[in-house]
Amino acid sequence: MFMKHLLTAILFLLSSNTFAGLPVRYTELLPYVQAAPNQGETNTCLFMASTGAMELLLNKRDGIRVSRKGGSNDLSESFLIWQRDFYDRTNPSYHFIEAAVKKFNHGEAVHIKDWPFSAYYSDGTDSMEAWNQHPNFVELPRLRVPSVVTELLFARGKKCDTNVLSEEDILRIKQALVEHKSPVIVNYNDDNYWHVVLIVGFDDKVRGTCYEIERSECNRRGAFYVRDSNGRKYEKRAYNWFLYNGNAAAVVKLKEPN
Repeated sequence: MFMKHLLTAILFLLSSNTFAGLPVRYTELLPYVQAAPNQGETNTCLFMASTGAMELLLNKRDGIRVSRKGGSNDLSESFLIWQRDFYDRTNPSYHFIEAAVKKFNHGEAVHIKDWPFSAYYSDGTDSMEAWNQHPNFVELPRLRVPSVVTELLFARGKKCDTNVLSEEDILRIKQALVEHKSPVIVNYNDDNYWHVVLIVGFDDKVRGTCYEIERSECNRRGAFYVRDSNGRKYEKRAYNWFLYNGNAAAVVKLKEPN
């Protein structure tokens, strides 16, 4: 038992030294976040998060600090569903959370006005039409977009695994945000089903919600800014939300020009 505690202490000291110098907050990306549509029951979270990553990076590139619905970089999630996969020769083996956003490396997207997303019919009932291919898919006007590069920060266990992360993984996400000034796409267990969202910032001083965890297990001090597919730009969730329920994370960056 003594050796176990000693090893834990040594690992904590090593990780603390590795991530020394992190600020108490990083909120630089928040103005560039494009609110996602409400995905409802469509199960399109991977494409919501991936499209949101590109939208944020484009808004940041273009200096658009107040994004609006239907703005110049508001992109179609349904197009990304139907876009062909991209084979990355430089990184042929990558995690599933990286696959959808790499489809943008074909260099094109479709604006939301040309292929809107809707999870509901006009009477308010659930719709799955977001999964249907647009009847004029080939003729839809395309927008040129830059390529992205992803870097897998960690992947622990399977898609729905919980309690597989450490405090060091939380620090690793923080470091990636600060170092790359780019969003982090993550997977976690949401009510016993895998769910993909974006982490776009953090603040050690604010209080986050105890999302999908028992209050008795939740330390609300400190939070990630999370862009989910619920119609809002972002929300604050306690670090413990991802510590207990998360299992994979990758940073998404624009590819540097040659």
